[in-house]
Amino acid sequence: QNDSKPSTALLNIILKDPFGFGDDLELNQFDGLPFSSRYYKLLKERKTLSVWKVRGEVEDALVNNQLVIVSGTAKTGRSTQIPQWCAEFCLSAQYQHGMVVCTQTNRQCAVDLALRVADEMDVNIGHEVGYTIPLENCCSSDTVLRSMMSDPFLEHYGVIIIDQAHERTVSTDILLGLLKDILLQRPKLRVVVLAVPPVTDKLMSHYDGVPLISLEASSPAEVVHSNGGDKDYFFSALRLALEIHRTKEDGDVVVFFEVHCAHSILQREGTRLGAELGQMVPVVLCPRQGGLPPEQPGSKRSRRVFLSTKQGEDMCWDSESVNFVIDTGVQKKMVCLFTQPNICFLEPPAGMTHEAVQCHRKFQHPEGDHFTLINIYNAFKQNFTAEKWCQDYFLDHSALKKAEAIRSELTDTLNRIELPISEPFFGTKTNTHNIKRALLAGFFMQIARDVDGSGNYFILTHKHVATVHPLSSYGAQSHKLGLPEWVVFHEYTLSENNCMKTVSEISPQV
Repeated sequence: QNDSKPSTALLNIILKDPFGFGDDLELNQFDGLPFSSRYYKLLKERKTLSVWKVRGEVEDALVNNQLVIVSGTAKTGRSTQIPQWCAEFCLSAQYQHGMVVCTQTNRQCAVDLALRVADEMDVNIGHEVGYTIPLENCCSSDTVLRSMMSDPFLEHYGVIIIDQAHERTVSTDILLGLLKDILLQRPKLRVVVLAVPPVTDKLMSHYDGVPLISLEASSPAEVVHSNGGDKDYFFSALRLALEIHRTKEDGDVVVFFEVHCAHSILQREGTRLGAELGQMVPVVLCPRQGGLPPEQPGSKRSRRVFLSTKQGEDMCWDSESVNFVIDTGVQKKMVCLFTQPNICFLEPPAGMTHEAVQCHRKFQHPEGDHFTLINIYNAFKQNFTAEKWCQDYFLDHSALKKAEAIRSELTDTLNRIELPISEPFFGTKTNTHNIKRALLAGFFMQIARDVDGSGNYFILTHKHVATVHPLSSYGAQSHKLGLPEWVVFHEYTLSENNCMKTVSEISPQV
């Protein structure tokens, strides 16, 4: 946006000074305090982003449209800047219609985005800007910008930003479908969808007559394609990275594929190319590490080669140094494609296996494994020395603590939406029936039937025949009680003895 043109954003307005700092101080409208020197430094950097060229267009679209689609590749600044402009849009209406929420497909991206936006807005994380991810809530009543959706009825939101819509997750697709109907009922609600061009074309056909704002990266990376086939994609990608290094062209490289073994190969081969090309530094990216590692200072020119899966894609665009992208075009799937004679499984250690099984049998419940887990959780809650108790009974303390956190989060959700929470009365016939109904509501696709009375279960959706895991309560008691005809299961592993894990009995009448 041209600085000489009067801005509609409130960030650039000189406000009255309620704290006595001076008549001409520029104050942050979100907390009423003067801007820090870092704010102006970051503001200068922000204005170089390509998304700032369309700031006025974005603001006008928010005023005049319920839904806005923003199309653009990475390195445009869309994920950090557009939420801030939406927050200013809500503030201009005194938050009469709600706050801003920005959905993310990755929990670490949600945290990183919130931290960056809070820094640029010159406010404190957890107050004016916050985030909510599974098992972690960093929001308060003052939060005007959030990084994950938590209100199921969308009553507290004035602008909803769907970031990374091109990832096509189940949650994102469902949310887009629901919002289409919600927008008809809430004319003041605004929805901004951020996606890359192939997906924006489909969105434009799905939503008729909505404005499209196109962005271009300030320094787009060169996409390098491979001529190799599917079988040698791994080494073809590494050869391309080494070939780029030989050209002496400036810029870092991103390689998308499974990173196993690639780091050591590039490190070895990069050294063999010679010092005259500069140092090649392979870096393995992990979405949990929270951003790119800083460049190492030194006199010699070096090239970083970032090795990442698709889950770490967004991290790569935090750096302006990336000029080359190598994408193998394949994705790893956790599916076993080998026959049994071609696989050699390592046997689990037998030091304490028998003793652990004996301890776990103390918690077994006749209705199934899900009920056994409730027995374990209830016993865990009754023990003050929980960590030692878990060790004595061969149980995972961290898993039980996570279950406790999930239960607390679900309870908070029920309280927030004002649903009654009744006493469980675990063990009664009514409670058992309700638990099974809840299991079927959540796992209705994971049902199996014993087709011949011998423990061979036909899974209705997979159309596979599987057995109950030996460590299941049914596996241990099958010789005494027999196996149920119908079961609901939590997990099915084709590669591990073709077994269903965490199994409970159900009936068609449930």
